Amino acid sequence: MLYPQLTASRMLISLDGFWQFAADHHNDGEEQGWHTGLQSDREIAVPASWNEQYQDLMYFFETGWYEREVEIPQHAQSEKIWLRVGAANYLSTLWVNGIEVGQHEGGHLPFVFEITEFIKFDRPNRITIRVDARIMPDRLPPGAVPEDEMIIGFKGQYPSNYYDFFPYGGINRPVLLFTTPDSYIQNIHTSTKLSGSDGEVNVRITMKNKISGTCRVSIRGTDSSLNRKLTANEADVEIEGCLRVSQARLWCPEDPFLYELEVQLMDDQGAMVDQYVQKFGIRTVVIEGTKLLLNGKPLFLTGFGMHEDFPVLGKGVHPAVLTKDFNLLDWIGANSIRTSHYPYSDEFLHYADRKGLLVIGETPFVGFVRSHYQGNAIRDKAQRVITEMVERDINHPCIIAWSLANEGDTFVPEADAFYKSLYDHAKSLDDSRPITIINCLDVEEDVALKHYDFVSINRYYGWYEQAGRLDEGCRVLDAKLDRCYELLGKPVMITEFGADAVAGVHVDPPELFSEEYQAEMTCRQYEIIRSKPYTIGAHVWSFADFKTSQTPSRVVVNRKGIFTRDRQPKLAAHKLKELWKQ
Repeated sequence: MLYPQLTASRMLISLDGFWQFAADHHNDGEEQGWHTGLQSDREIAVPASWNEQYQDLMYFFETGWYEREVEIPQHAQSEKIWLRVGAANYLSTLWVNGIEVGQHEGGHLPFVFEITEFIKFDRPNRITIRVDARIMPDRLPPGAVPEDEMIIGFKGQYPSNYYDFFPYGGINRPVLLFTTPDSYIQNIHTSTKLSGSDGEVNVRITMKNKISGTCRVSIRGTDSSLNRKLTANEADVEIEGCLRVSQARLWCPEDPFLYELEVQLMDDQGAMVDQYVQKFGIRTVVIEGTKLLLNGKPLFLTGFGMHEDFPVLGKGVHPAVLTKDFNLLDWIGANSIRTSHYPYSDEFLHYADRKGLLVIGETPFVGFVRSHYQGNAIRDKAQRVITEMVERDINHPCIIAWSLANEGDTFVPEADAFYKSLYDHAKSLDDSRPITIINCLDVEEDVALKHYDFVSINRYYGWYEQAGRLDEGCRVLDAKLDRCYELLGKPVMITEFGADAVAGVHVDPPELFSEEYQAEMTCRQYEIIRSKPYTIGAHVWSFADFKTSQTPSRVVVNRKGIFTRDRQPKLAAHKLKELWKQ
């Protein structure tokens, strides 16, 4: 469903702020009737992870309960009323006034429920959200994985998630209450292509309709429009058409221009019933030979993998952090990021659209293990999450590719059909962007990469292998890149490379964990990657230090950040700036 918007026909109320909170240590709060009234004397901030707000919650990975009251304006009685949670990790259940409304699985995408029938207009309404953050093998991403199924590290770490970032629990993105008319615009899908200097904008609009009237579609600032007559009581109306923009202004990092598609639902008397404005950019992205082309021009991606991670907030979205991060990306000369290892917030992507940051959107499929290939349960869950991600993000011009998995077990025969099914499913939803998955081991035995549009690999030669032997690590990287292209014959992107550095540690000659070693390794390996005619990008791991589970290989946080966790530059940041802003 469309991102909530305040318009002439829609009301929007933020429920961010302080909520009552209770930790359900035995996961039996529903049996105790917590959904009918939470007995709690503790307040907690939303959006933000619960772990860093209270010391006793840092390693709490059970179920948390949130509650607050809200009064709905009387004039909303004729409207549909909806509640949207941007993301809550991991399994969420919503009650309104003690009545269960619905449940959503998944920690990194929004869920929306209509709550009209549960609302009272003569009293405050109690909103209750239960968030189950338990770590389990069948969740995406998984945890508590048996050691005999692991293909890489994470043995014995605490907590026992099978991925290298902290499994923050809680409501991490905004909670919004909004209204729509009874007849309303439900979804808008745009895709663009070029015809000479003109842009062709294909639109598909879905409405829920109970009136006779007209749907008007136009691009503001142009003479492009289309109308469709509507008959009363059409339960699901879908309008498709193509709008042409002459002398189109193309979206790109240098000029991230956004057009506005206005959709209006009018009744027979010409009065507006519903209105929505969808921003979009006119641009094309294709793989052609060994090149990635944006608007027909070759593009090399410089930037980072990064995390939604900040002190105290955990994975909570905050506009000041977004502003700081985008400022630093611009300062260093990065043109792109990958949303490693899950879809990022709507707010991040809206900002990227406006700022011209190129984004590879990634699913939460990190740490796939062999048992996931047995039966259809995980495949079906994976396809559902792909659908949710693509439907939410398809209109964002900043997203130039999809990544469907990171560092899964792609070396067993069962992975072949599994990853082919994910590719086919994603392509059926969006054939306008290239699709990849990310490999972390030698490609010789990989059975999945061949199905994808370009090859993405994570490589740490000189760190996890050839540790401290940077010359040898660089030679291995050079040879392995050539071997990868020789075997697969597709464009190659290095989605992760880098080294840990403890800020303030300086050693000459450079040694592991020093700022000098990180800076030299990152810059030398970037230049090797950039020199290859078949590479399309190099993303350093990572943008900033981030919190992980406790393990002997991590000193409180993962220190591969070019910036510290509180966003101060290390030596490597200054060196990369010199390379990327030449």
